Amino acid sequence: MTGEMIQTIAKEFLQKMYGDANSEFNFSIGWLKRFKARHEIKSYRRFGESGSVVMENIEDALPQIRAKLENFDWKDIYNMDKKGLFYRLQILFVGLMLE
Repeated sequence: MTGEMIQTIAKEFLQKMYGDANSEFNFSIGWLKRFKARHEIKSYRRFGESGSVVMENIEDALPQIRAKLENFDWKDIYNMDKKGLFYRLQILFVGLMLE
């Protein structure tokens, strides 16, 4: 979850709890840093770059991956981290949590 997502959710909570009474409240970068420190929220990298993989693991898994891909057309195969779909998935997940 990104800092921007935390700020957006906080704005939505403020709106739901108090309506427009606190419309001038600003969820600044400073507010975000204090919020993360207060709740011990730390940042971790969820997905690494291609250089961060262990090649032996890739060599073992590659035949299985190729066998699974034979069932799909090339136009239906995507490199997920290059399409921004993980970012969109996080937003969708947070949206579902708010409902």
